[in-house]
Amino acid sequence: MFEKMVKKEGMTRLIVFILIGSVLILTLNVLFTSKDNRRQIIDQDGGSEERLCSVLSSISGVGDVDVMIEYDNNSRVSGVIVTAEGGSDPVIASNLTRAVTTLYGIPVSGVIVFEKEQEE
Repeated sequence: MFEKMVKKEGMTRLIVFILIGSVLILTLNVLFTSKDNRRQIIDQDGGSEERLCSVLSSISGVGDVDVMIEYDNNSRVSGVIVTAEGGSDPVIASNLTRAVTTLYGIPVSGVIVFEKEQEE
């Protein structure tokens, strides 16, 4: 009779362990998936976009810059959106596009540049 209780208790512990593990996995999945079901890739220092903004804004005529980087399933950059104060100038837009495509090794079609709305 004691052996049956030990086996039953061991089985209960195993089931509890599996349930706790499942809840933990689901929680981690929710934390790292955005609302539109794209995985959020967090780079090691959290600063790729900030560093890119800093570099791009130092290009002559660009002005203030914001960027958004999109990653594929393999954590490689697949697309970049750039908004820059000088983004309406075709030469500046071309320079921004070349800088991003060179940095990330992505095709020109993976980069789009917009003029940033002027704050008053």
